[in-house]
Amino acid sequence: MAETFHQSCLVLTIQETPREIRHLTGEKLPVRTLQLKGLKVIEVEEIFKAKGAFCGSSSDWHQLTESYAGNPLLLNIVSSKIHKLFDGNISEFLNQKILVFGEISQLLKDYFNHLSDPENLIINWLASNYQPASFSELRSQISSTISPQQLLDALESLQERCLVDKNAALFSVSPMVREYINHQLIQNKISSNIKYRSIVTRKKNKLSFHIPELILIK
Repeated sequence: MAETFHQSCLVLTIQETPREIRHLTGEKLPVRTLQLKGLKVIEVEEIFKAKGAFCGSSSDWHQLTESYAGNPLLLNIVSSKIHKLFDGNISEFLNQKILVFGEISQLLKDYFNHLSDPENLIINWLASNYQPASFSELRSQISSTISPQQLLDALESLQERCLVDKNAALFSVSPMVREYINHQLIQNKISSNIKYRSIVTRKKNKLSFHIPELILIK
């Protein structure tokens, strides 16, 4: 449809632009793209009003919105938790410092299961680095692992899927994504330690089983 003349219009709602049409995209080309941004605080408040009564300072509303990058689906899930468990008190919820749970954790898991190795490397590095990083800094830090070409492609893909934020040519991840990644790293470390201890225990048991008893005869 992008390569032939016609009077029709096709609208696609997708997470990532297909590679086949990227070169056809531009302000004066047949294909145009519009990346949906996160909701603003006033729009988030409207979502919450549909659930019931909520209380929170202006700072609380901004922190909540930024934590979930203004994502309407995630904020709708969060609104139910705050309403049911914290009587609509946004400040009390934020004080728990728990951004990822239940459905949100599963959604992020689905996103991360589709990441390539270079994408995983980039997003994990950004999560461990609390300051936004430029392309040059990313390249210098992980250049021994992936090529500059892979870095370019991976960053573009992560940005399109809203897993990486870009502001003034600096890249970062949202607090929610950082919490999820850090939690996964901790869980993986715990699982590795348990597996290691289990192997050591089995080896010790096996070793002790084969050690013959020494009997002293006087």
